[in-house]
Amino acid sequence: MNPYQTLSSSLLNDAGLNCQAVFDIADLSNDAREMLIKRCPQALNYRQMILIGHGGQQFWQSLLAVGADMSKDMSKDMSAEADNHPVDDFTVSLVRQFFGNEHAGAAYEIIYPGAYTVSLQELGKLAGWHHDSPFMVGINTTFGSWFAYRAMILANTNLPPTPPVETTSPCHDCGTKICIHSCPAQALNDGEFHLLKCVSYRQQANSRCKDTCVARVSCPVASEHRYSEQQINYHYGRSMRVIAGMVKL
Repeated sequence: MNPYQTLSSSLLNDAGLNCQAVFDIADLSNDAREMLIKRCPQALNYRQMILIGHGGQQFWQSLLAVGADMSKDMSKDMSAEADNHPVDDFTVSLVRQFFGNEHAGAAYEIIYPGAYTVSLQELGKLAGWHHDSPFMVGINTTFGSWFAYRAMILANTNLPPTPPVETTSPCHDCGTKICIHSCPAQALNDGEFHLLKCVSYRQQANSRCKDTCVARVSCPVASEHRYSEQQINYHYGRSMRVIAGMVKL
């Protein structure tokens, strides 16, 4: 079991939602609690906040295994006109099953996916999952950069709060900084991430990063958990759609 798998839910863990952190809202730091209430005032009505993510490859395999309808939605989602969110839909379905089957009667509200602008990365840092990387994706020693935040829930549950499990970034002990040297856009060269260089390069016809991130893939940390090429292409394809929309504006 990975150190971030803190709930005994076979439903979540078998589906690859194998990273969980439970926070008692009353015990958050003043800054964290104020930020949460400012962005989600209804947090005052709940005792706990639950952060759920996936690490590694199982979530994607579970997503593809749910049937042909989901696969069709995945294909539609790659078109410029599509407004489908099969990854979010699958996650929300699992969260609802989790509460219905394992915490029936507990009031809850799914904040993410949703309209609220909660900083999932900051919550990940509180949980000990997230450390900053040169290529602007969170990283930890267990999964490298191959994890993602999938849901954040406010709930009146009585789950044991989760203590942070890690404080040191694997980047601190990396002597090669291969991600910086591998970036074809040279967007990381001076130790800072230059978004415009990255976006400009990705838009080039011969870009090596249209549907991937060469810097991220080059990182050796927990490479055994690297997403499949299909999953990488899917997520970076969505980001290219966002970039295309920004350019049109």
